[in-house]
Amino acid sequence: MDAALLVFAKVPRPGQVKTRLTPVLSPSEAARLYTAFLQDTLRQVARLEVDVRLYVAPPLPDEGIAGLPAEVSLHEQEGDGLGPRMKQAFADTLEGGYDRAIVMGSDHPTLPRSFLRRADRALRAPRSLCLGPTEDGGFYLLGMSAFYPQLFDDMSYSHSQVFADTLTRAGRTDANLTVLPQWYDVDTPQDLDRMLVDLEAGDPDAPNTRRFTDHLDLKALLANHPAKSS
Repeated sequence: MDAALLVFAKVPRPGQVKTRLTPVLSPSEAARLYTAFLQDTLRQVARLEVDVRLYVAPPLPDEGIAGLPAEVSLHEQEGDGLGPRMKQAFADTLEGGYDRAIVMGSDHPTLPRSFLRRADRALRAPRSLCLGPTEDGGFYLLGMSAFYPQLFDDMSYSHSQVFADTLTRAGRTDANLTVLPQWYDVDTPQDLDRMLVDLEAGDPDAPNTRRFTDHLDLKALLANHPAKSS
């Protein structure tokens, strides 16, 4: 086996995803937008000639995930918190025979596919790590070609020093480290503004996101909502 790409996501239930967008969107609209993000993420990574594994936060719905591509395998995240869940997913994947594994979220539908290709190339070297930082201090991608559990042990998340803390931990390993260009997650109304600019530029391969933002007339919605300036 070669490479596996692990997409971490939530079941797109109203009121449980993209809640920081609900000053502008309804809970149902936020969930539908998140669904579009996830669909575009899976569409993008399916073109990279890697095995794609979708890891969904529990509980999994009995009916599964609607519209999941046949080539994407579905898995339930295991562990108490994000760090243990990523650690377990990496362990299962690498111990399952893959040479390298990359974990990413689905909060950045305009992420250039070239970043993912760069990560895959960097991880072809033995004992390698790759990190993609986000502008809010987190990371959009973490990859490894050997298992480094110390990146996750007793690690806290959801704060502005996640990338810096992970980078420090990576520096204490024997890994060859590659840091990718910075990108952004779409979490706030301001992030929606930036995403619309990228979509209007015509470069991102995100047809589901583009279609739903057009359906909402999101540009007008943002322009007329006070949350835009908050």
